[in-house]
Parts: sequence; structure tokens; C-alpha cells
Amino acid sequence: MSLSRYGFIAKAPDLEMFKHHGRIKSEGFDLAVSGVSNLEEAIMAAQEMLTRRIELIELCGGFTAEEEAQIREAINDHVPLGRAVIRPQDQDRIQWP
Repeated sequence: MSLSRYGFIAKAPDLEMFKHHGRIKSEGFDLAVSGVSNLEEAIMAAQEMLTRRIELIELCGGFTAEEEAQIREAINDHVPLGRAVIRPQDQDRIQWP
């Protein structure tokens, strides 16, 4: 199956799910972006993306593996879920909020 509808969830302390969201859309590409501040909002954003027929969800590197697993469970593994991972040699160059 060829994918064309993607979701991306970014996490930062000052993001609000209902305020920080957007869409990039063309004829063959559709990206829904949601900004959240915590796991609960991320779960709601992922579940909402399913209602928009998103076919793949990516999480930013600010999510832990445990949070990824909880989001996957909350969406019943309905679509593929990925998480950006920072290379170990780059970890010391990042200061997470």
C-alpha cells in the first residue's frame, strides 16, 4: 500500500494540542502536525489523527520508548508508529527543555 497521509507529533513544555497544529497538503501528500506538552495530549492527538485516516504517525525525539509504547497501545497499533531517535554521539549536543 502506498502511503500518502502522515502524522507528526512534536512535544515541548509550552505546546498546546488545540492551539499548535497544522497541515501541509498537496495532491499526493498530506501531513498533519500536532504539538503537545505531555503524554496524555500525545495520545489524544494520535487518536484524533486516526479519525483523519492518517496512515503513519511519527513522534519527535522528545518522546521516550516507554511513551511510544503507551501511544501505540492507545491507538491499538492501528497504524505504524515511529519515533525519531538521536544518535548516542549527538546526545551531549542537545539540551531538552
